[in-house]
Amino acid sequence: MNNSAAPLMELERVGRVFGDGEAAVHALTDATLRVHRGDYVSIMGPSGSGKSTLLNIMALLDRQTSGTYRFDGVDAQSLPEGRRTGLRAHRIGFVFQAFHLLAHRSVTENVAMSMLYNRMPRSSRRTLALEALERVGLSHRADFLPTKLSGGERQRVAIARAIAPHPTVLLCDEPTGNLDQVTGRSILDLFEELRASGLTVVVVTHDPRVGLQADRILEVEDGRVEMLPQSNRRVPSER
Repeated sequence: MNNSAAPLMELERVGRVFGDGEAAVHALTDATLRVHRGDYVSIMGPSGSGKSTLLNIMALLDRQTSGTYRFDGVDAQSLPEGRRTGLRAHRIGFVFQAFHLLAHRSVTENVAMSMLYNRMPRSSRRTLALEALERVGLSHRADFLPTKLSGGERQRVAIARAIAPHPTVLLCDEPTGNLDQVTGRSILDLFEELRASGLTVVVVTHDPRVGLQADRILEVEDGRVEMLPQSNRRVPSER
Protein backbone atom coordinates (compact mmCIF):
# COMPACT_ATOMS: atom_id res chain seq x y z
CA MET A 1 0.00 0.00 0.00
CA ASN A 2 1.32 3.43 -0.94
CA ASN A 3 -0.58 6.25 0.71
CA SER A 4 1.60 8.84 -1.05
CA ALA A 5 -0.04 7.89 -4.34
CA ALA A 6 -3.37 9.27 -5.49
CA PRO A 7 -6.32 7.52 -3.81
CA LEU A 8 -8.22 4.88 -5.73
CA MET A 9 -11.50 6.05 -4.16
CA GLU A 10 -11.89 9.51 -2.64
CA LEU A 11 -15.02 10.95 -1.07
CA GLU A 12 -15.11 14.57 0.05
CA ARG A 13 -18.03 15.82 2.16
CA VAL A 14 -20.41 13.38 0.50
CA GLY A 15 -24.05 13.52 1.58
CA ARG A 16 -27.04 11.40 0.63
CA VAL A 17 -30.60 12.50 1.32
CA PHE A 18 -33.66 10.37 0.63
CA GLY A 19 -36.94 12.21 0.20
CA ASP A 20 -37.51 15.90 0.82
CA GLY A 21 -39.09 18.35 3.19
CA GLU A 22 -39.99 17.13 6.65
CA ALA A 23 -39.81 13.52 5.47
CA ALA A 24 -36.19 13.82 4.28
CA VAL A 25 -33.77 11.22 5.64
CA HIS A 26 -30.10 12.21 5.80
CA ALA A 27 -28.42 8.82 5.33
CA LEU A 28 -24.96 10.38 4.94
CA THR A 29 -23.64 13.75 6.07
CA ASP A 30 -20.27 15.17 4.97
CA ALA A 31 -18.65 11.74 4.62
CA THR A 32 -14.95 12.09 3.82
CA LEU A 33 -12.60 9.15 3.26
CA ARG A 34 -9.84 7.86 1.02
CA VAL A 35 -9.06 4.31 -0.04
CA HIS A 36 -5.70 3.56 -1.67
CA ARG A 37 -4.70 0.63 -3.84
CA GLY A 38 -3.93 -2.41 -1.71
CA ASP A 39 -5.92 -1.17 1.29
CA TYR A 40 -7.99 -3.50 3.43
CA VAL A 41 -10.63 -1.26 4.99
CA SER A 42 -13.66 -2.08 7.11
CA ILE A 43 -16.65 0.22 7.46
CA MET A 44 -18.44 -0.48 10.71
CA GLY A 45 -21.55 0.78 12.42
CA PRO A 46 -24.96 -0.30 13.70
CA SER A 47 -27.91 -0.98 11.45
CA GLY A 48 -29.26 2.20 9.90
CA SER A 49 -26.05 4.17 10.43
CA GLY A 50 -25.51 4.81 6.71
CA LYS A 51 -22.73 2.32 6.00
CA SER A 52 -24.56 0.45 3.23
CA THR A 53 -25.53 3.78 1.62
CA LEU A 54 -21.86 4.72 1.68
CA LEU A 55 -20.86 1.43 0.06
CA ASN A 56 -23.51 1.77 -2.66
CA ILE A 57 -22.14 5.19 -3.59
CA MET A 58 -18.59 3.81 -3.67
CA ALA A 59 -19.80 0.97 -5.91
CA LEU A 60 -21.49 3.43 -8.30
CA LEU A 61 -24.84 1.80 -7.54
CA ASP A 62 -26.15 5.12 -6.20
CA ARG A 63 -25.32 8.81 -6.60
CA GLN A 64 -24.61 11.19 -3.78
CA THR A 65 -26.81 14.23 -3.16
CA SER A 66 -23.87 16.48 -2.33
CA GLY A 67 -20.08 16.42 -2.19
CA THR A 68 -17.56 14.80 -4.53
CA TYR A 69 -16.68 11.17 -5.24
CA ARG A 70 -13.64 10.46 -7.39
CA PHE A 71 -12.88 6.94 -8.60
CA ASP A 72 -9.27 6.65 -9.74
CA GLY A 73 -9.17 10.43 -10.12
CA VAL A 74 -12.39 10.71 -12.15
CA ASP A 75 -15.39 12.61 -10.81
CA ALA A 76 -17.97 9.82 -10.74
CA GLN A 77 -20.93 12.20 -10.47
CA SER A 78 -20.15 13.75 -13.84
CA LEU A 79 -20.08 10.41 -15.68
CA PRO A 80 -23.07 9.34 -17.79
CA GLU A 81 -24.75 6.14 -16.69
CA GLY A 82 -23.11 4.14 -19.48
CA ARG A 83 -19.62 5.04 -18.25
CA ARG A 84 -20.59 4.25 -14.67
CA THR A 85 -21.91 0.85 -15.75
CA GLY A 86 -18.62 0.21 -17.56
CA LEU A 87 -16.60 1.05 -14.47
CA ARG A 88 -18.73 -1.28 -12.35
CA ALA A 89 -18.32 -4.08 -14.87
CA HIS A 90 -14.55 -3.81 -15.24
CA ARG A 91 -13.16 -2.21 -12.09
CA ILE A 92 -15.49 -2.97 -9.16
CA GLY A 93 -16.42 -6.34 -7.70
CA PHE A 94 -19.39 -6.41 -5.32
CA VAL A 95 -20.27 -9.14 -2.80
CA PHE A 96 -23.74 -9.04 -1.25
CA GLN A 97 -24.87 -10.54 2.05
CA ALA A 98 -27.44 -12.59 0.15
CA PHE A 99 -25.66 -14.73 -2.40
CA HIS A 100 -27.96 -13.90 -5.36
CA LEU A 101 -27.11 -17.10 -7.23
CA LEU A 102 -29.39 -18.57 -9.90
CA ALA A 103 -30.51 -21.97 -8.61
CA HIS A 104 -31.00 -23.48 -12.07
CA ARG A 105 -27.55 -22.48 -13.35
CA SER A 106 -24.28 -24.24 -12.56
CA VAL A 107 -21.64 -22.65 -10.37
CA THR A 108 -19.51 -21.87 -13.44
CA GLU A 109 -22.46 -20.33 -15.26
CA ASN A 110 -23.30 -18.16 -12.24
CA VAL A 111 -19.76 -16.81 -12.16
CA ALA A 112 -19.51 -16.32 -15.92
CA MET A 113 -22.82 -14.42 -16.08
CA SER A 114 -21.23 -11.58 -14.10
CA MET A 115 -19.18 -10.76 -17.21
CA LEU A 116 -22.05 -10.44 -19.68
CA TYR A 117 -21.56 -6.65 -19.72
CA ASN A 118 -17.81 -6.94 -20.33
CA ARG A 119 -18.34 -7.71 -24.02
CA MET A 120 -15.98 -10.68 -24.09
CA PRO A 121 -16.50 -14.00 -25.90
CA ARG A 122 -18.37 -16.73 -24.06
CA SER A 123 -15.29 -18.97 -24.03
CA SER A 124 -13.25 -16.21 -22.34
CA ARG A 125 -15.95 -15.72 -19.72
CA ARG A 126 -15.88 -19.43 -18.93
CA THR A 127 -12.07 -19.43 -18.68
CA LEU A 128 -12.10 -16.50 -16.26
CA ALA A 129 -14.93 -18.10 -14.26
CA LEU A 130 -12.95 -21.32 -13.83
CA GLU A 131 -9.85 -19.34 -12.84
CA ALA A 132 -11.86 -17.45 -10.21
CA LEU A 133 -13.33 -20.66 -8.82
CA GLU A 134 -9.82 -22.05 -8.53
CA ARG A 135 -8.77 -18.95 -6.57
CA VAL A 136 -11.56 -19.42 -4.04
CA GLY A 137 -10.97 -23.16 -3.73
CA LEU A 138 -14.11 -24.34 -5.53
CA SER A 139 -12.89 -25.75 -8.83
CA HIS A 140 -14.19 -29.16 -7.72
CA ARG A 141 -17.72 -27.71 -7.52
CA ALA A 142 -17.68 -26.04 -10.94
CA ASP A 143 -20.52 -28.13 -12.38
CA PHE A 144 -22.67 -28.21 -9.24
CA LEU A 145 -25.92 -26.30 -8.81
CA PRO A 146 -25.93 -23.73 -5.97
CA THR A 147 -28.62 -25.76 -4.16
CA LYS A 148 -26.04 -28.52 -3.65
CA LEU A 149 -23.59 -26.22 -1.88
CA SER A 150 -23.17 -25.19 1.74
CA GLY A 151 -23.64 -21.57 2.80
CA GLY A 152 -19.89 -20.99 2.88
CA GLU A 153 -19.47 -22.49 -0.57
CA ARG A 154 -22.25 -20.31 -1.96
CA GLN A 155 -20.54 -17.23 -0.57
CA ARG A 156 -17.27 -18.34 -2.18
CA VAL A 157 -19.12 -18.61 -5.50
CA ALA A 158 -20.40 -15.07 -4.98
CA ILE A 159 -16.84 -13.89 -4.32
CA ALA A 160 -15.58 -15.75 -7.40
CA ARG A 161 -18.28 -14.00 -9.44
CA ALA A 162 -17.07 -10.63 -8.12
CA ILE A 163 -13.36 -11.22 -8.80
CA ALA A 164 -13.63 -13.07 -12.13
CA PRO A 165 -13.31 -9.89 -14.27
CA HIS A 166 -10.11 -8.98 -12.35
CA PRO A 167 -11.50 -5.82 -10.70
CA THR A 168 -9.39 -3.20 -8.98
CA VAL A 169 -11.44 -3.22 -5.78
CA LEU A 170 -13.70 -5.70 -4.01
CA LEU A 171 -16.60 -4.16 -2.07
CA CYS A 172 -18.42 -6.45 0.38
CA ASP A 173 -21.70 -5.77 2.18
CA GLU A 174 -22.02 -7.94 5.34
CA PRO A 175 -20.29 -10.87 3.58
CA THR A 176 -20.42 -13.16 6.65
CA GLY A 177 -23.86 -12.11 7.88
CA ASN A 178 -25.53 -15.38 6.82
CA LEU A 179 -22.68 -17.67 7.88
CA ASP A 180 -21.68 -19.44 11.08
CA GLN A 181 -18.52 -18.34 12.88
CA VAL A 182 -16.22 -21.05 11.49
CA THR A 183 -17.39 -20.55 7.91
CA GLY A 184 -17.18 -16.79 8.32
CA ARG A 185 -13.58 -17.15 9.47
CA SER A 186 -12.73 -19.03 6.26
CA ILE A 187 -14.22 -16.17 4.20
CA LEU A 188 -12.10 -13.64 6.09
CA ASP A 189 -9.01 -15.76 5.40
CA LEU A 190 -9.94 -15.65 1.73
CA PHE A 191 -10.14 -11.84 1.83
CA GLU A 192 -6.63 -11.79 3.30
CA GLU A 193 -5.39 -13.96 0.43
CA LEU A 194 -7.05 -11.75 -2.17
CA ARG A 195 -5.64 -8.63 -0.60
CA ALA A 196 -2.17 -10.23 -0.54
CA SER A 197 -2.51 -10.75 -4.29
CA GLY A 198 -2.95 -6.99 -4.77
CA LEU A 199 -6.72 -6.57 -4.63
CA THR A 200 -8.13 -3.61 -2.68
CA VAL A 201 -10.77 -4.83 -0.22
CA VAL A 202 -13.52 -2.80 1.51
CA VAL A 203 -15.89 -4.62 3.86
CA VAL A 204 -19.06 -3.20 5.42
CA THR A 205 -20.06 -4.98 8.61
CA HIS A 206 -21.70 -4.55 11.99
CA ASP A 207 -19.70 -7.51 13.38
CA PRO A 208 -16.57 -6.46 15.32
CA ARG A 209 -14.91 -9.82 14.65
CA VAL A 210 -15.11 -9.10 10.94
CA GLY A 211 -14.22 -5.42 11.08
CA LEU A 212 -11.15 -5.82 13.23
CA GLN A 213 -9.46 -7.99 10.58
CA ALA A 214 -8.89 -4.94 8.40
CA ASP A 215 -5.85 -2.68 8.48
CA ARG A 216 -8.00 0.42 8.75
CA ILE A 217 -11.41 0.82 10.36
CA LEU A 218 -13.96 3.51 9.58
CA GLU A 219 -16.96 3.88 11.85
CA VAL A 220 -20.21 5.29 10.50
CA GLU A 221 -22.62 6.75 13.03
CA ASP A 222 -25.65 8.85 12.20
CA GLY A 223 -24.40 9.29 8.65
CA ARG A 224 -20.95 10.58 9.64
CA VAL A 225 -17.63 8.81 9.09
CA GLU A 226 -14.88 8.60 11.68
CA MET A 227 -11.56 6.82 11.32
CA LEU A 228 -10.65 4.71 14.33
CA PRO A 229 -6.98 5.25 15.32
CA GLN A 230 -4.74 2.28 14.51
CA SER A 231 -3.11 2.50 17.92
CA ASN A 232 -6.34 2.68 19.88
CA ARG A 233 -8.96 0.57 18.20
CA ARG A 234 -12.19 0.03 20.00
CA VAL A 235 -15.15 -2.11 19.07
CA PRO A 236 -18.00 0.10 17.81
CA SER A 237 -20.95 -0.23 20.17
CA GLU A 238 -24.03 -2.21 19.17
CA ARG A 239 -27.23 -0.29 19.67
